[in-house]
Amino acid sequence: MFKQNKVLNSFTSSIILFFLFSMLIIVILNQIFIQQELKKYTEYDTIMINKLGQIRGGIQRYSKLKLINNKKYIIVQKNINQIFEIINNYLNNNPSLIPYDRIISFYDKYNSVQSLWEQIQKANDKDNLLKLSEQVWKISNELTCLMTKIAKQKVKAFEKIIYIFSLITIIVIIIVIIIVYLLVRIGLEKSTITDPLTKLYNRLYFNNQINYLKNQYERNKKPFSAMLIDIDNFKKINDTYGHHIGDEVLKNVAKIIKTTIRKTDIACRYGGEEFIILLPETEKSKAKEIAERIRKKIESSIQYDDNPVTISAGVGEFNEKYKTIHHFIHDVDEGLYVAKRTGKNKIITV
Repeated sequence: MFKQNKVLNSFTSSIILFFLFSMLIIVILNQIFIQQELKKYTEYDTIMINKLGQIRGGIQRYSKLKLINNKKYIIVQKNINQIFEIINNYLNNNPSLIPYDRIISFYDKYNSVQSLWEQIQKANDKDNLLKLSEQVWKISNELTCLMTKIAKQKVKAFEKIIYIFSLITIIVIIIVIIIVYLLVRIGLEKSTITDPLTKLYNRLYFNNQINYLKNQYERNKKPFSAMLIDIDNFKKINDTYGHHIGDEVLKNVAKIIKTTIRKTDIACRYGGEEFIILLPETEKSKAKEIAERIRKKIESSIQYDDNPVTISAGVGEFNEKYKTIHHFIHDVDEGLYVAKRTGKNKIITV
């Protein structure tokens, strides 16, 4: 008599697929971001290329200034030595900066440049200075070109890894989308409308069903009632005995509710220690009877340290005075608070 709204299943499926497709877009954008991060990955390589180029040009400038006895060569000399210190620090602090297959070639050239630089600083003979300057230009140029090749090699290797990773990720996500879609089609929407702890329906399902009942009332004047139940002193139970005991109390209360209500009634976990029950085609007098049966059964069946667990509840019937569901639930909620304020362990109708 009371049918589950198929629109909810379709909506839930659409939401799941929307988030999965969003995940796919995020991953693709993430790969674009990784490509941008590649620049940071090769930052030291870029600095090394720049510094080696500065040495190559700086030594030539130093030699020319020294040949014409321009005292500015002293400043250039200091700058070159500082550059060598920077390069040495990068090499010492980043042992993986030079790939294993390039280490011998790199350090052979780099050490040669350093050695020639030491000789150039000591050289006073014009011909010898020119000869050394030409040698250091050639080797430092080869060294700069080698570092450029190393950087390009890293970029290609990094791009290949990213490409493979991106391809695998996209394939996996597509497979997940297909699997989820098929699972949703064969009925796994139920997991989206059920509270995992109590196994009652959740608030999403409640919102759908109360709107369905409201529409039925507006079309056919079929009455329906609702009861909002709250476990008395639940915070004290949690604080005193721990949340695992609190969870057991919730599950036991839910079990009693489920076994006490009629097949046509819909029991939902409203939030925290609150439960709400929808009673189709039921006036509030009958709803109160059911609420009393639930209250008495819980009080007599569930205890902690010989203290009975009790509930308070507000019960109301939807009628023409309610323009919205919100106003109806507000009144039922107010009945619950009256029950709480006036001693608890009671049912108040509104």
